[in-house]
Amino acid sequence: MTRRAILFVADGHRDDFLRPELCPNLAGFADAGRRFHNHTGNFPSATRASAASIATGCWPGTHGLHGNTMGLPSGRGTVIHDVGAPAFVESLRSVFVRTLKARTLAERLAPHGGSLIASNVSPGAAYFQDPDGHGHVVHRAGSFGPGRRPLAPDEAPVVSHDAAGDMALCEWFCDRMIDDDDDGPALGVLWLSDPDLSMHADALGSARHLAGIAAADACFGKLRDTVDAMRETGDDVLLIACSDHGQETVIGHVAIGDELVAAGLKDGPESTEVAVAPQGGSGLIYLAGDGVERLDKITAFLDAHPFVGEVFVGAAMRAVGQAEGNGLAIAFSMTNDTQKNENGVSGRIWVCTSDSKPGKPVGRGSHGGLGRWERHPFLIAGGGDFAPGTHENGRTRLIDIAPTILRHFGQPRDGMDGLALPLD
Repeated sequence: MTRRAILFVADGHRDDFLRPELCPNLAGFADAGRRFHNHTGNFPSATRASAASIATGCWPGTHGLHGNTMGLPSGRGTVIHDVGAPAFVESLRSVFVRTLKARTLAERLAPHGGSLIASNVSPGAAYFQDPDGHGHVVHRAGSFGPGRRPLAPDEAPVVSHDAAGDMALCEWFCDRMIDDDDDGPALGVLWLSDPDLSMHADALGSARHLAGIAAADACFGKLRDTVDAMRETGDDVLLIACSDHGQETVIGHVAIGDELVAAGLKDGPESTEVAVAPQGGSGLIYLAGDGVERLDKITAFLDAHPFVGEVFVGAAMRAVGQAEGNGLAIAFSMTNDTQKNENGVSGRIWVCTSDSKPGKPVGRGSHGGLGRWERHPFLIAGGGDFAPGTHENGRTRLIDIAPTILRHFGQPRDGMDGLALPLD
């Protein structure tokens, strides 16, 4: 009997939308497997740092990928980078002579059957599940095998960034996982763009959002059939279905960096002594040089801001999974409320923006902060000794997924912030 694990991620799928009339395949799996009702996302509730946390079992403050954007030391200051850019893996390596500070599942399982990560979200979210090339990563911006060997077009698909591309990637992934001519990888990860893509493009609860849920559910139905077939051949398959975050409705935008300039707390829009990395519903602030002396004044500014929620300074950032160092000094959330949008969907957020990160339009979905629904993804597990048809109401986290997968393979779980999920 061969042990295998498959992780399915429907990006952005809120837990409260996992309902039989919207996604019958996922809801059916929730009834048959073990459903985790109090599952919690990262801060920021952003895909790129969340992908690294799922891969490593560690908080951003441990694995070192802070958010969807982050600062890197440059000269005497800090420059903000887009983590989603394909080149950011090498940007991080060039500054710190490494990528993530924690080992990924791909690295840990390389000697034990290897991994295949098929992703249709941003390049950064895909590549930081295996930034050092221990397994296979398939993405439309470029696919890689072990050693980060580029894969030729006949070795990996190039799909569109939409629901059709999700299904095409799913079909290829399923064929690869059950290929009779190949034992297949021990770990397979399929990460879809929907419903996150549809939620960003329209109002939450809109026809477009619901179509995105249905499209992701159809992919999961195909995948579950594949898992059933794998089990029929004797494989012991752990199947985990989850999302990385939820979304809430945008009610306004604030360019915190510009406001710090206006308040005399940042030298100019492009200055590097104070650098703000927007994360949608939150932000990170990096200080260097003269900026370090402004810590207390910047903190007081944020505390008094009508659209800033909680502020975490220095060591207090550990409370939300971040850590000070390499200039990172402050983390803050934007305000949120529980009011409903025009479709009756609860949860609204303000978003932090910049010239390069203008944020999603008012009325559409976004995430990144501490809102109740944006930090409540779903989680279901089946097989791998999980008690079928059961429910867990204790708190679980994204960082608990990697140790759960390693337990299935009987591998050590050292160096992880997370804990393996309870089986019953």
